[in-house]
Amino acid sequence: MTTVVDLLQAIEKLRSHASQAIEESFRLIVEGESLNESVRAKLSHTLAVVEQLEVSPPTIWAADTNESIDPDDLKSDFYDDSPWRLVLGKTPIAEFLQARENETTLIFFSLDGFHQWLKDWDPLLQPAGNVPDFSSPTTIRVHGLSHGVGGPLLWVMPPEGSPPSIDEVALPEPADVHRLIHINATKALRVCPKAYALTWGKFDSPEVAPLVTLSAGVLSACLVQELRCVDGSYEATLQGTKRLSLPICDANQSVCSDTLQRLIEAVSWVYQERPETRLGLLMDRLSIDIERGQSLLSGMEDHIEAALHQARDSYAFVILDRKDAYHKEVRELMKDMKAQADLYAAKVRDLVSTLTRDALGMLVFIAFSFIARFDRQNFQELLESNELALLVKLLAGFLVLSFIFQAIAHLRDVTLASRESETWLDVLQHYSSQADKQSRFLEPIRKRRQTFYVALFIAGISYGLLAWASWNLPELISSLLPGGSP
Repeated sequence: MTTVVDLLQAIEKLRSHASQAIEESFRLIVEGESLNESVRAKLSHTLAVVEQLEVSPPTIWAADTNESIDPDDLKSDFYDDSPWRLVLGKTPIAEFLQARENETTLIFFSLDGFHQWLKDWDPLLQPAGNVPDFSSPTTIRVHGLSHGVGGPLLWVMPPEGSPPSIDEVALPEPADVHRLIHINATKALRVCPKAYALTWGKFDSPEVAPLVTLSAGVLSACLVQELRCVDGSYEATLQGTKRLSLPICDANQSVCSDTLQRLIEAVSWVYQERPETRLGLLMDRLSIDIERGQSLLSGMEDHIEAALHQARDSYAFVILDRKDAYHKEVRELMKDMKAQADLYAAKVRDLVSTLTRDALGMLVFIAFSFIARFDRQNFQELLESNELALLVKLLAGFLVLSFIFQAIAHLRDVTLASRESETWLDVLQHYSSQADKQSRFLEPIRKRRQTFYVALFIAGISYGLLAWASWNLPELISSLLPGGSP
């Protein structure tokens, strides 16, 4: 039975007659300088294997004339001595080798092609268009690879075989990283440590050395204060005891497996809690130890272990020193929250008291308007008079305007107060976390705000009913009198 491995072997034999082979994410391009009998035989064999796999056949043509070469043409020597080119779509082939459900699977027909692809791959660029996105599960199958390596999302394995049991590693999401580091670039960048972290496999093999370096570069980018893209190359800024600007990595740089593990450990520790404080402690040591002229990866390889050890030791003392400052900050924030709560409570009380005042005023007006006219004849004349009709309509208009002015004033007041409060929260918040801010301060105020809006809605309905009653007051009184028409 024909398998994908048979196709990989067929392409490998064909490559021995090619002048160059270009491996892209989703297609393979193989070019040769001169078509001959041996090449035609290998091309025919490749087409036969593809046909047996029932995938889309490759395209073959003469490179000098751009004439398509059909399988029947390969049986004759008509195109011999002509340069040739084969283009094979890899997606249908990769689907045979999926290791997980709902993953993106890539395949490379040689280690050299995979290494060249890695050399041109930018792991910090936001994927767009027809570009694989490693932030979701991705498996890369490489023909010629001896041992697999991988992490939470990315697996790189031989065409045959499955990954070992994988231990979970706590790594931050891109949003968490971007909240901590400043990105300064004209193109869209994304730092996603989960997409490139390698946590299992043999990292010391030369076969995966470029991948290990790429992974270490992404992890190092999570441990800087600023990331810039200058003329197509990346520079990082460390701001601790000293300020350093240095490239991410040197050309043809390699990273050992111990450095990769220390970087994963450092990223996990920094983003576990209070990342600003933890990164600052790490940068204080790294900015001193890393020499100017070094790349970030070289500095990390030399000093990350000592810097992480010192940062961990210092962190406990920093937290203890900041405990009093934390409680002082909480007291300040609680005062602001109490002021906000009192504001909403006062607004609700104002709405209730004003509504009660206007309702009582309307009752007093009705009482004084009609108490002296209990004579039935005069009373009926009053109800039918144009003067009373005009007066009650003016009263209804007053009630509507009263509510509108109150609503505008109260809404404007609470909106400005809410904005000022959130601004002060951001200014004062140095030691408390975002979760504390949400649960202790913003959530109680949100409930107060909801109560105010409910009270405003009820007051609006009440004012509407009062205005309607005032507008239709003569008719309402007539319908309530004995013998009156409804």
